[in-house]
Amino acid sequence: MIFRRFLPSFLIITLFSIAPFNSTSALAKDEPLNVTVTPLSDLLISAKLSAPANIISLNHSTISAEITGRVLKIKVEIGDIIEKDQKLASIDCRSYSLARKQAKAALKVAKTQFNYSKKQLIRNQNLVRKGIISREIFEKSEAGQLSSSADIALQRVSIETADLAISRCQIKAPFSGQITSRLVQKGQLVTAGTPLFKLIQSNRLEIQAKLSPKDVKKLKESPSLEFVAGDTKLKATVRSIIQTIDETTRTQEVRLSLPENTNIATGLSGRLVWSNKAKRLPAEFLIRRNNQLGVMVAEDIVEGIGKGKFIPLTNAHEGQPADITLPKNTAIINQNRYRAKDGQQLKVQP
Repeated sequence: MIFRRFLPSFLIITLFSIAPFNSTSALAKDEPLNVTVTPLSDLLISAKLSAPANIISLNHSTISAEITGRVLKIKVEIGDIIEKDQKLASIDCRSYSLARKQAKAALKVAKTQFNYSKKQLIRNQNLVRKGIISREIFEKSEAGQLSSSADIALQRVSIETADLAISRCQIKAPFSGQITSRLVQKGQLVTAGTPLFKLIQSNRLEIQAKLSPKDVKKLKESPSLEFVAGDTKLKATVRSIIQTIDETTRTQEVRLSLPENTNIATGLSGRLVWSNKAKRLPAEFLIRRNNQLGVMVAEDIVEGIGKGKFIPLTNAHEGQPADITLPKNTAIINQNRYRAKDGQQLKVQP
């Protein structure tokens, strides 16, 4: 009986003791969220862009024979560094030397014949004026003199042809570089067009890269370009942009010049790195709301109290700096940006 009499009072006391706790919790939910903010102008960075690139030589030529003959000497091997006009190999040249001697002998005969026909022409000129010989005989002597003159010119050409062939008996480097392949053996019979060596020009290098048209535009606006491969970093400048878009990759080829006397291996792969002229918001300040990436800002700040607002950035990508066109004094929420909600009251701390 005593327990039943006090039971209602106990329940009432319990209810009164619980009611103030719930009221306090409700008030706590309405308290402003403590945040810190940073002006957008202090956060913007110059984003780095990059694309695959590789080092190429302007000349990687196959040196071929230009005459027929047997290879007598080979004067270089794979890996040798050579200078322009350095001798690479020798081809047997005796047949061309004999042809030159024959042409010189024929030239002497032609000159002798020319002198004789010239004298004959002078005599016939006097005789035809006196009427001693016919006009036909005079014209034949005139034709003989012209034929002898043409024969001299022909033999001189034969000598020049032989000289050219003799000069080709010595295979010379067309430019300075390095031998990358030897395709001929000593004693081998070669003909015009037979490959002998492969020579790469090591002092005329360029960077080759293929970029989208959008990146090409950004590349042209960038104040600095750099080729990066491991620990290697080289300054570069745009030499040419090929005004053709590849139908398969939808890219344009870009050629970039390197500093003079750059010592680097041809074929080295790396990345072309450049700075985007437009400033971007670092990826760490991007948050996702309703399947959209954007940024949380504080608006209408009066005496340290403001309101949260989520602003979506349509061109933003996860993990990448984002283009942003908001005013530079926009208050970007830094601390507690993930907890802040659209329209929530904020207490902006200094």
